[in-house]
Amino acid sequence: MKNNQLIVESRETGKTTYLFNEIHKLIEEGRNVIVLDSATDHVEKSLLKKVIGDFKNAHVIDMRDENAVVLKDLSISEFITNFMNFFPFKDIYNNRNKVICFDLSYFLELGHDIFDETNDMKKYKYYRNLYNMLSQQIVLTIILMGKYGMIKNSIVVMDEIEFPVIDYDVSLLQDDIKFLASVHPENAFGSFYESFEKLDFKVFKRRKD
Repeated sequence: MKNNQLIVESRETGKTTYLFNEIHKLIEEGRNVIVLDSATDHVEKSLLKKVIGDFKNAHVIDMRDENAVVLKDLSISEFITNFMNFFPFKDIYNNRNKVICFDLSYFLELGHDIFDETNDMKKYKYYRNLYNMLSQQIVLTIILMGKYGMIKNSIVVMDEIEFPVIDYDVSLLQDDIKFLASVHPENAFGSFYESFEKLDFKVFKRRKD
C-alpha cells in the first residue's frame, strides 16, 4: 500500500533537520533506510553528510557515469523488464543491510558549472535532465526491488530531489517501499510527486514531535 509523504517548503525552514531526526527514529524502529540527497556541498545543511557522520554502516553511492543513466535512452517499460542489469540494482543489493546513501549532486552541479562558464543553456538543460532521469532510475529500481522482495521493511528519505515529467505512474508498482521527501516549491513538479500526500509541515512536525 502506497504511503508517500511530501513536505513542500521554502529554504531554511528545518526540513533537512526534520528528515534527519526521522531517520534516527526509523532506524531505531528496525527499518532499513535509503537516503537520496542532491545538496551535499555544505556539511551543516546536507542530509547525506549528517547521515554518514552518524551511522557507521552508511554506504555512499556517487554515480558520475552518463552511460549508466539508461532511462535517457530506454522507455520505462524496457527498463522495468531489464532493471536488474542496470544501475543501481547491484549497488543496492550488495549493500541492502546498510544505510544506503545516494549522492545525486554531480550532474546537477555540473550543469550549473558549465552554464556559469559557457552560458550554454542547451548543455545546462542536458545535465539537468540527466540528473532528473537518474533520480527516476534510482527510485524505480528501489520500487521494483521492494515489489519483488529483494529489499524489505524499507523507507526512502529524499531531500531536495527533482524528478522528470513522464506519462508513466511508477508509484503504481509500489508494494513494500514507502517514501518521505522534502522539496522546494519550485521543484515539486516531477510526476512521481503526484502520488505523494502533501503535508502541512508545521502541523505534521508538531504532531510527530
